[in-house]
Amino acid sequence: MAERHGTEISFRLGPGTVDEARAIAARLALAAAGCRRHVLFVDAERGEYGCLAEWDAAADARVFAASPAVARELERIGAAADRPVRVRRYTMEEQVPG
Repeated sequence: MAERHGTEISFRLGPGTVDEARAIAARLALAAAGCRRHVLFVDAERGEYGCLAEWDAAADARVFAASPAVARELERIGAAADRPVRVRRYTMEEQVPG
C-alpha cells in the first residue's frame, strides 16, 4: 500500500460562514498546487471547517505547511476565527472496507 501524507488546517468561524470557509479553502488549494487532492470538510451548523491536502511525499506536506502563502492564510483565518487555527500533518493509510 502506498503511503500518503496529509496536511490538515482546521478552524472555526461560527455559524453562517460557509462562503467564507469556501473562499479560504480555495486560497489554500491554490497554495497546495501539486497535491494529490484538496478537500474542505464542512460543519455548517457549528461553523467548523477543515481543509486536507493529500501528498505523495512527506517533504511536500512539510513545505506546504511552512509556505509563505499558508502563513498568510493562517494569519487571515486567525483574525476571523473564534478559536486558534490548528495545523497538523499525518501519515495516511487507506482502509478498504470488507
